[in-house]
Amino acid sequence: MAFSNEYISDADVKKYDLESIDQKFVVGGTHSRDWTIDRDRNIYLRVVTRGREEMAHVSTWTLFRHGDLVAVELELQGTTGGVAQASSAYIKVRRTDLPEHLQALRSDVLADFREALVAYGDGGVFNTATSFH
Repeated sequence: MAFSNEYISDADVKKYDLESIDQKFVVGGTHSRDWTIDRDRNIYLRVVTRGREEMAHVSTWTLFRHGDLVAVELELQGTTGGVAQASSAYIKVRRTDLPEHLQALRSDVLADFREALVAYGDGGVFNTATSFH
């Protein structure tokens, strides 16, 4: 099974302890109840913060991967395309909080992050892009 964009069930909120995770991201916190998930591989991606005003282009995401939670801060540097079109986003990774025991798997973790982010497209469950790069 590949990544899919879904609303998060109450059972999954409890299973993955999302309320505790949300408490770690107060400033700009989204308390998002939708995600991009690959249930077969036990990996999900969720946006947990979004900047405001002059920082609106900065967001923080959590990637849950096989029991580990990795926070990634992104900076959106530009986009192309539009509603119901092929779209591209130019994104810079500003910071990753990769646990020490995952450092040797950094490229695999970031590949999973990229795959999930492409599936998220331009809005997760609200995605309108016909393809996203």
